[in-house]
Amino acid sequence: MEFGAPPSDAGTLPRLGTDFAATVAIHCRLEPKRRADRGQDLVLTEGRATDLTTLLAALRLPDERLTTDACTLEMPPVPNLLLLDPQGRWIRPGLPVDGCGRPRAEVREAVRDLRLITVTEKVVRELESSGAAVSGCGQEWSDMVATETGDPISLARPGRVSIPFTRTAPLRLCVFRVPGEQQGTSKPAGTFEYGLILPQHRREPVEQTLTALPPARQCTGTADRFAVLRTVDGTGGEVYVELDHCRRVLTTPSSGPPTLAQADNTLVGLLGR
Repeated sequence: MEFGAPPSDAGTLPRLGTDFAATVAIHCRLEPKRRADRGQDLVLTEGRATDLTTLLAALRLPDERLTTDACTLEMPPVPNLLLLDPQGRWIRPGLPVDGCGRPRAEVREAVRDLRLITVTEKVVRELESSGAAVSGCGQEWSDMVATETGDPISLARPGRVSIPFTRTAPLRLCVFRVPGEQQGTSKPAGTFEYGLILPQHRREPVEQTLTALPPARQCTGTADRFAVLRTVDGTGGEVYVELDHCRRVLTTPSSGPPTLAQADNTLVGLLGR
């Protein structure tokens, strides 16, 4: 049984009265879940509980008086609750709110403490592929070359590459593909294609080629694919390489302004699978 997302007006729905004999609560949750292959999915889980004493008492609490103090901006998740009676009739109860208009803490705590039995699990979509997880690259990464070159106040200027990470730290190569709908945006998001930790025999020619590149030429357009070079522990700076179109190289040191160099066929080939 699927009931969708909780309504945004959960605080204004009719409150639970004494005329509805609830015997079962259904709580639907959207949660990330790791797979055996280390990938991650967004999963819709339906859980059912029958011990409702604390929950029903919390749902029958009144609203708290609106506060005159400042409220913080965060909004806790609104529980997606349904209640069923012995005849199988169901209601979605309104939730009592606190002085900031959020579900009362007693309701959130009662929902957390429900002894839920999982009835169904449905994968909504993949959050992270196995390859992205195993490589350590992550599923998405921003194309900072496009971001910097498209920003009129960017400090990035044409120049030669100075390696921004220490030579002793392991170096990770991640390659991402930019979907068509992301191209031309202010901060295009690339989707994982492949990644690995560069062995030394591959790392040395990559770094040698980087330092020999000339300053970037004038060019407009967005790459379909780009690579990111950064240390495994995240120390130092990063290097971004457009693998097609303008083929610019953006070096972002840990301090100081970024520089733009011009990639060649040798570098693009070295960053291949």
